[in-house]
Amino acid sequence: MKKKIKYLLFAVLCNLFVVRVYAASSVSLKISPSSSRVQVGDTITATVSVSSKQPLGAWQFNVGYNSSVLKYVSSNMENGLTSLGYVSNTTTKTKTYTLKFKAKAAGTGNITINNASVYGLDDSLFTNSISNASITVVAQKTSNSNSNSNSNKEKNDTKKSTNNYLDSLSVDGYSISPKFNKNTTKYNISVPNNIRTVKINANSEDKKATVNGTGNKNLKEGKNKFEIVVTAENGNKKTYVLNVTVQDKEPVIVKVNGEDYTVMQSSEGLNIPESYSKTTVTINDTVLPAYKSGLTGFTLVGLTDKNGKSNLYVYSDNKYTLYNEFKFNGISIYIKEPKVMVKGAKETTLTLDDEEIKAYTIDGNSYPLIYGMNIESGEENWYTYDSSEKTLQKFIIGNKNSAKGISITQNVTSNDKYRALSYMMCGISGILTLFLILSAVKISKQNKPEI
Repeated sequence: MKKKIKYLLFAVLCNLFVVRVYAASSVSLKISPSSSRVQVGDTITATVSVSSKQPLGAWQFNVGYNSSVLKYVSSNMENGLTSLGYVSNTTTKTKTYTLKFKAKAAGTGNITINNASVYGLDDSLFTNSISNASITVVAQKTSNSNSNSNSNKEKNDTKKSTNNYLDSLSVDGYSISPKFNKNTTKYNISVPNNIRTVKINANSEDKKATVNGTGNKNLKEGKNKFEIVVTAENGNKKTYVLNVTVQDKEPVIVKVNGEDYTVMQSSEGLNIPESYSKTTVTINDTVLPAYKSGLTGFTLVGLTDKNGKSNLYVYSDNKYTLYNEFKFNGISIYIKEPKVMVKGAKETTLTLDDEEIKAYTIDGNSYPLIYGMNIESGEENWYTYDSSEKTLQKFIIGNKNSAKGISITQNVTSNDKYRALSYMMCGISGILTLFLILSAVKISKQNKPEI
């Protein structure tokens, strides 16, 4: 009888273990705005919370918002609008983040949690319960005394021209690069070292618009930046930039892809990344300024092409590679050649800050992919690029759910593992139960009194 009780208890414990393994824990992801109704110009604080009755192990998700109504300001999430976190203790059951947005236009501003995956300490995938937020943005109130005058002014403004494009842009004696196009706002020219003035000419496309920033301009050695501002009749402004580079007295010429470039002998006009410190390199027997980072291992020098366009280049073994660094939602990414290619990826180009970079497209993903190094951490990853919000999100190869978003590097087969384990325990439990029944029948026969 005691043996029967032991077998029964063991079978019950096995069944309880199976239920525990097979049952998925749930987690709540919620966005709580500081107000559900605001005026244009107000700042909204959105608190994002991740909470579960079971301890949290790791999580990932990204926050989306209606960019036509709201403007992203800041957050304390790990990667701007993307969270990629984990804990090493066994007690954390809640994690909160704070994000700030500014209401920029009347309408409904939705703030959403996307591509969420939350794991427990045992790598088990939690079931998500997501609560998003909707904010009503209204126009700023006006007093009754001036509402009529404002209304009349708005009506008059709507009749005024909004055209703030240039019709032409030129510099006497020089050709600008690239060729003028009213939709292109950045141009370059290069002039000899003895030139100290240039004359900038520009005409507006709309005769009712005004143009400022033209005429004779004084030059200094190195890069000179000039802004040509076009103001439409209704007051809207558009700024065109012309960079004029005065060549060095004794230029150091190098070859990049068969073209002549001049090594810059000053940092003026260059945007040196924060993680880089000053150093020097010797090129063509001339000591020149350079910039080095211990994190990336890169040494950078400034080069200017024949059209006067200057950029930073990675210098290594007398070779030069364009330094493509761009900022997205709080992080800086250096665009690189991918180490591992995404299956089915097709090469294309993407324009960022008037620069063309190499990108990739894959079937079923409407967002282009780029590969790069996080300048702050030195980590290399694939990213998806959202052109409407100008944000990046990590992309993990082989994860179907990362087509628009990121995925933490967890074992994606953890659910299958636990499910298989539960099936195995069910089988063991079934065998033990059958054995218990047979044993009970056998004992019953042995204890049956003889007639």
